[in-house]
Amino acid sequence: EFRRVLFRSRAPEGDGPPEVRALAHRFNVMVAQVEDLVGAQEAFVADASHQLRTPLTAMRLRIENLGAEAGPAGEADAQAAIAEVDRLSMMVNSLLALARAERGEAPARRVDVSALVRERAEAWSDLAAEQGVQVVVDVAPGLHARLADGMLEQVIDNLIDNAVTVTGVVTVTGVAEGGSVVVAVSDTGPGLSDADKAHAFDRFWRAPTSEPGAGSGLGLPIVQRLVEGAGGTVRLGDGPG
Repeated sequence: EFRRVLFRSRAPEGDGPPEVRALAHRFNVMVAQVEDLVGAQEAFVADASHQLRTPLTAMRLRIENLGAEAGPAGEADAQAAIAEVDRLSMMVNSLLALARAERGEAPARRVDVSALVRERAEAWSDLAAEQGVQVVVDVAPGLHARLADGMLEQVIDNLIDNAVTVTGVVTVTGVAEGGSVVVAVSDTGPGLSDADKAHAFDRFWRAPTSEPGAGSGLGLPIVQRLVEGAGGTVRLGDGPG
């Protein structure tokens, strides 16, 4: 990843004439300052997101109690307020996950990708069925990769969560291609225009056809950060038809 390579880069300060050595020193100071600034920004997002989770949970409980006391007249307003708190909680959790993905350099270990992908797809099957969506799994056996704990689970969960909201069939596949493992989640939904595809990985972006309040707009950015942080690549492509 470019940013990590940049932050590891330092110019040799002992070579060349004085002007070159002075320039190298200033470059190294600048890189260190930028690294500190980015680190502080990521730490702030992570800390703020973590601190917001508790008051949001407390607010939800208070609204539930008030709604029960208000009776039928206040029940609709209470439910609307709870829905807004849930939406904020979802966004806070997504921000925290994104901050962790950007900051984290968790140690990698050998992961059974085949078993993990099947497990996550099966875990989603019942929930998807309640929405009239079928989850189909077609994963080759014996797929392994070096990944941080929980990384691929979060990626698969985000992708399936996106897919089940717009489609009747979700297909999860996994194959070996050369020296890589390729995992794909495809759907039979309406798809995106070329203009929308260009924004799909932007933070807080949602498709124009999305229902109001649906999703945080952070699912795909989280996927991108996790995959690229593990040395992989992620892309959005057209499904069959």
